[in-house]
Amino acid sequence: MRLLILTCLVICSLAAYTVEAVGTEVLEKSICVSLTAQRLPIKKIKTYVIKEGTMKAVIFITRRGIKICADPQADWVKKAVQTIDRRNMSQTKKLPVTGFPF
Repeated sequence: MRLLILTCLVICSLAAYTVEAVGTEVLEKSICVSLTAQRLPIKKIKTYVIKEGTMKAVIFITRRGIKICADPQADWVKKAVQTIDRRNMSQTKKLPVTGFPF
């Protein structure tokens, strides 16, 4: 009998946790507090995200997963973004084309 009550209690707790998680907003984890002026080697940058808001920034994500905020108006940042875009475009062109599963 105790096992049945314990099982019901666990199931109800999990159900309440799941319902609460669906209705809550997830705050963004990528918030820039300061911008780096130091240039990053483009070969170490995997991708980037452009953040709008109180502090506009380009968040570079390195191959190790480190996030670095940079000034979007800086010339080196603009060139890095263009280089990464070109690199990503060339990689998508190299993907093999497969047939449609009709």
